Amino acid sequence: MWHALRAELAYARPYLFGGLGIAIGVVVLVSAVFTIAGGPPPHVATAIYGLFLIIAPMVVCFIIQSFRNEERRTRLLLAGPLTPRQLAGVMVLLPIVLCAIGVAAAGLMLGLGAILSGRLEPKSLQMVGLAVGQIFLYPQLGLLVQESVAAHRQRRPRAAAGGWAGFVLAILAMTAPYAGLALEVLTRTHLILGQLAMVLAMMAVSVALFVGRTDFTR
Repeated sequence: MWHALRAELAYARPYLFGGLGIAIGVVVLVSAVFTIAGGPPPHVATAIYGLFLIIAPMVVCFIIQSFRNEERRTRLLLAGPLTPRQLAGVMVLLPIVLCAIGVAAAGLMLGLGAILSGRLEPKSLQMVGLAVGQIFLYPQLGLLVQESVAAHRQRRPRAAAGGWAGFVLAILAMTAPYAGLALEVLTRTHLILGQLAMVLAMMAVSVALFVGRTDFTR
């Protein structure tokens, strides 16, 4: 399983480097614009720079998920000694690893900003921290949608209904705090723990749907 995960990371490396390279280019461009225009408060600028680096690996995750079906990568990996459950583990762990790389890059950016400015902006850490949980959620949502669609195509109505129900609940749970429905009773710690629990729940559902497939050719 871990060999397959490393193989998938090697496959994703060109897209990851390209995405991070584009993000760094955007950071340089935005920084130049801020410098010319006077710019926003320092913590806002620093947070924006970090967000670009976090978003780039998430986009790479979606690119790889779309290519997985077109290139029949599932069938290719199952040609080896992997079991469907192990491959499902690789499938849900890959976005976590890629997004973690983006978080590490954003952390380096925040550290560089602190060194250049001579101070660490707590507000920038808070803004980036709230975005991190969302970034980990989105690729898992994509996987859940893929497996729900696969279950529908394979005429597994209960599995498809469970997958779509999980998708709807995840969307509601993600948007409720930002819609002002729970901000007064939920602390930032509650939000982070809730996001972590939702990531784990979606990973478990995606694995269960994948293992229950009747056709692994796509």
